[in-house]
Amino acid sequence: MSKCEAQKLEDVFSAPAVREFGSALRRALRLKNDYASLMEFEFAETPEAFADALRRFLRRYETLARQYDLRRPSESALESIVRLADDYGVRMIRAALISHALCRAEREAEGGEQ
Repeated sequence: MSKCEAQKLEDVFSAPAVREFGSALRRALRLKNDYASLMEFEFAETPEAFADALRRFLRRYETLARQYDLRRPSESALESIVRLADDYGVRMIRAALISHALCRAEREAEGGEQ
């Protein structure tokens, strides 16, 4: 992997929008076992499919956020994640998003959940 490719990966995986959506997906998985959203992101190959996966996830997450009083992803994060998908490709963005969702958050205690 070249230094340029490594920089691209770092840019994508450290992007605030990817972190914000990954964190929201993590909460959806842990609180409501929202594996439907996980699978929709996993199989999104085109920009259109990724946009549909985002829409469906946000619709489900809205219900969860109301129930548990959770913070929703921001409009700017939505715009940023779509821009990233346009710039870097859907496959790289979905990989980063899912990876963030499946990791333990840094502020979590070793035995705790987020």
